Amino acid sequence: MLGAQSYYDILGVPRTASTEEVKKSYRKLALKWHPERAPGAKAEVMAKFDAIAEAYEVLSNAARRAIFDQYGEAGLKSGIPDGQGGVKGGKYQFNNNAVEIFSAFFGTSSPFADILGEMGSEPPAFYGELTGMQAPHIKCKPAPMVIVHEVTLQELYNLSTKKVSYTRKKLKPDGMSTYDEEMEQYIGLKPWWVAGPIASFAGAGDEGVDILPGDVDVEMEVAPDACWACEGSTLIYTATISLTEALCGTVLEIPCLDGRQLAIPITQVVTPESTKKWPGEGMPKEDGSKGNLLIKFDLKFPEALTPAQKAAIKKTLAQ
Repeated sequence: MLGAQSYYDILGVPRTASTEEVKKSYRKLALKWHPERAPGAKAEVMAKFDAIAEAYEVLSNAARRAIFDQYGEAGLKSGIPDGQGGVKGGKYQFNNNAVEIFSAFFGTSSPFADILGEMGSEPPAFYGELTGMQAPHIKCKPAPMVIVHEVTLQELYNLSTKKVSYTRKKLKPDGMSTYDEEMEQYIGLKPWWVAGPIASFAGAGDEGVDILPGDVDVEMEVAPDACWACEGSTLIYTATISLTEALCGTVLEIPCLDGRQLAIPITQVVTPESTKKWPGEGMPKEDGSKGNLLIKFDLKFPEALTPAQKAAIKKTLAQ
């Protein structure tokens, strides 16, 4: 964005503007400030053209616009409060693809596309039988291919690189038919990511006759784990202990997600509702610090007691 201007300021539309008004303003400004057309210093013109494209990319998308309206640009790019002291989301990033956005909107990268009139209007009069000219075909872009990819907490914790495989339609060299192509994309996981959209690959989706290459959006799901869970930067470990250990104490040997063994002494009586917090052993944060480890307990009671055992317990607890 330019300076303190908001996306609405850049497009010159009110916050109540409809999607059609946003498109109309983008069309006018994108043509005016296209680097091949606008006068002035190249760097200044390109910065203005990029800002217009970014504003349109946000305000023409209902979900992005809703986040921007409530939380501003920081909410889009840095995340929104998750209600537990952390943040979630914040995956939007403008990829300096203003020309690609222009091409998807106009069906051409030419800055002189306004000769065709408003999008969806009738072709100008000089097209047709008198001239033998045909109005150019405006290619559309299909909806993104959405891939849901499952990862484990251990993979997130250790910043693993995940391979995402999928099959797309690839246009043959003759431009008249397609074939199936196996694709691979690689994503470097971040421990502070939450379930949902994590990456987008422009033009890596389906191709077809008379359409622009589609995008691929990757969404993350975290696989359930028998012992581990995560809430924000807090790692939650469920330890199974016996009733004897709960009453008399024990030392928990916790297998950490990075391969270490963490020994934590339990010296207080443990009830089914008990928890224990261990600082600095949670998920890594974006600033390099770590959250907390929260230990919950699953108490295993004996299935039966002998009369002698019952008597001993009663005697002990009665003291």
